[in-house]
Amino acid sequence: MSSLLKKKSQQYRWIEFYIKINFENFPWFFITILAVLLDAVITIKLWFFLIFVGYWVIRIIGLRQQGFVYATLIGGMCFSVLFLWHATTLKKQILMPQSARQVELIVQPDEINCQGDYFQFVGRDHQKHKFKVTGYFKSQREQQQVLAIKSSVAMTVRGNIVLVDQPGNLNQFNYRAYCDSQGITNLINKTSLLNWQPASAKNPLTGVLNVLHVWRNNARLYCEKLPKLMNTYALSLLIGFKDELFDENMEGVTTLGLLHLFSLSGLHVFYFCWLLRQIFLRVWLTKETTNWLLIFFLPAFLIIGGGSGSLFRSIMMAELGLLGQKRQTQLNVWSITLLVNLMFDPYVILSMGGQLSYLLSFLLIFVREVSSFKRAWILNLVSLPIILFHTYQWHLLTSFANFLIIPLFSNFVMPLVIVSAATFWCFPQLSHILTFGLTGFHQLVSQLSHLPGQVTFGKPSLFLTSLLLVISLCWLAFPKLKKHFMLSLMGIYLVGFVWIHFPLHGEVTFVDVGQGDSILVRMPFNRSVTVIDTGGKVGFLKPAWAQGHQKKHEPPVLNYLHSIGIAKINTLCLSHQDADHIGDSGVLLAKMQVDQVVIPKGMETSRGFQSKVKPFLGDARLIPVLADQKVSHLPLHIVHPFVTGKGENHDSLTLLGKFGSDNFIFSGDLDQAGERDIVARYPQARASIVKLGHHGSKTASAKDYLAQIHAKIGIISAGKDNHYGHPNPETLQTLKELHVRALSTIDEGMIRYRFTEQKFSNWQFVRRNYEKDSIHGITKKANP
Repeated sequence: MSSLLKKKSQQYRWIEFYIKINFENFPWFFITILAVLLDAVITIKLWFFLIFVGYWVIRIIGLRQQGFVYATLIGGMCFSVLFLWHATTLKKQILMPQSARQVELIVQPDEINCQGDYFQFVGRDHQKHKFKVTGYFKSQREQQQVLAIKSSVAMTVRGNIVLVDQPGNLNQFNYRAYCDSQGITNLINKTSLLNWQPASAKNPLTGVLNVLHVWRNNARLYCEKLPKLMNTYALSLLIGFKDELFDENMEGVTTLGLLHLFSLSGLHVFYFCWLLRQIFLRVWLTKETTNWLLIFFLPAFLIIGGGSGSLFRSIMMAELGLLGQKRQTQLNVWSITLLVNLMFDPYVILSMGGQLSYLLSFLLIFVREVSSFKRAWILNLVSLPIILFHTYQWHLLTSFANFLIIPLFSNFVMPLVIVSAATFWCFPQLSHILTFGLTGFHQLVSQLSHLPGQVTFGKPSLFLTSLLLVISLCWLAFPKLKKHFMLSLMGIYLVGFVWIHFPLHGEVTFVDVGQGDSILVRMPFNRSVTVIDTGGKVGFLKPAWAQGHQKKHEPPVLNYLHSIGIAKINTLCLSHQDADHIGDSGVLLAKMQVDQVVIPKGMETSRGFQSKVKPFLGDARLIPVLADQKVSHLPLHIVHPFVTGKGENHDSLTLLGKFGSDNFIFSGDLDQAGERDIVARYPQARASIVKLGHHGSKTASAKDYLAQIHAKIGIISAGKDNHYGHPNPETLQTLKELHVRALSTIDEGMIRYRFTEQKFSNWQFVRRNYEKDSIHGITKKANP
């Protein structure tokens, strides 16, 4: 067996690590792969990976080395039990919803985040339940008292204990999975802060952890005093804290795929170790003593740095390197690190950061000797399937940007940020000077990100992502077959791109935007893409202390459009000027190419349009319309308004269209008088599917209107626990009397009607309710 593998090693470079690592040492790598696959099956219910589990079991048994096989299978069984125990324990800790519950929580100062009158933090009760708490301050005095908390506190709160909903839209960020990975079992909302006092540590370990959290909070407060841009860089690079300004300032970094530079990892651990070595050596400590002190201090940096998966990996690998020196191979160190990480956080393989961190560190073991540019190209090619699966986009300059920016980042940006933070307390002028250099780097990244090359690929399926990843690894592993694998890779990417961008079906999708409206109408083969309203948040006047920083809001419809490969909208229809219908139109116009914007005539003079739409129109053509007016590339008939108005509810743009075998009508916030005007002017109009006006309010959905158009299904787009009480009981009673089935985004999340040119149609719902579906049970078909 060994001689056969040695012969193969002359042809395939990666066969060597099977010999030197897995056959001469303990089989850590194979245990790791088996554990990862079992974790995917057990913890996050990715049953597709059972095929891979079976393959690895058969492959291991086929080696016919009893010690090797037994060790791997026993290791896999142990981790299976561990993952089952973790999932069961987490499920048992979930509490059923309760109203006005009083709870005492232990809260760390670095986990308290305040923005104006809004606050959120994470706390643990005495039964070890972990909660995410949100609420609003009652006064400025209460806000200042919370901001003054500088140590661990025992805080008594009263609020509603609720379950963590799964995302309301397809391909949306899965906040429930994130909470599971953090051990957060429930949310507490509408919270009132009753009292708090310093928390006492029950054991030495808790006391040490409390001190580390205090240090992290002090570091955060210190970094927040730095100049504006330096502040954002220092918070993310030194303590792993990303504030509200991070997403806005780092848009260019995100576009170019450089966000991994701002996740605390190997580079940051290197600087931390280097700094400590310099300190220890200056006080005449030996190299051996210095290594032991580093082993002791590195776990502390894990807490101070925020405890991310990538930081855990870097610190664990550094620890094993210090302990084992040259006795452990790099692949064994990588494998043991991932196994230990899975023991504490089985969800690490679910996050994009965890996937890229372990994949790229794995690849670096084998490509360290190649040139920097080739290494950047290899790392980007192999990580591309994961990036597309999570972000749906990729920039053609990503490889070049990594090759150009990473050396600048390592040798210029990191030292500059460290020096600025280290000297600010005694020489703040230096920090302002250094910020000019940092601004130059930041502008370079921003200018590169604005160059042409952004490709909206869409979200590949899990199967396609896995296939692309396996072929990418094979392309690297087997040099003699490189051309064949590259051709296969290019062919699969092309087929995947065409399949996503030219679907055989069309869809009418009611996006869950909370309290608002946003609807996508897409024809088969993407012949036309129409978006009706964008959603948006309604603003309320607040005193200066309560306003906080206005964080940029990315509309859910934008994320969904990118996930299905749409980068261009033919027609954006805005029904009227209310913020919950057009509030996010500025972001959509800025982020996507829009050919034309259709509005009810007269709305162009309204205050809402002037502030929320006009500044972002760019090259989009504005078309004010009245009923019966024809608009090119709009697969809908305009049936309202009849006269020029001001863009108010009763002026709402109303659209009628047939898709598949059903007629639809979309009426914005049109009132009952407007509905009756429509059926009076168009007595033959029929619409089996009705987007109910004004989110199910009693001001809309007149009984005679619904009866005359022969409505069968009423779609209600409203927010969960909204302040307006939508949908109104009167409206629901009207629907019941007319035998109209009500579908609400509150219960169903995103509502999709898919159709083909052969008039075949089906429905899909993205349920958010915890009791109805598991984390990944996101679709359900129905034939109303």
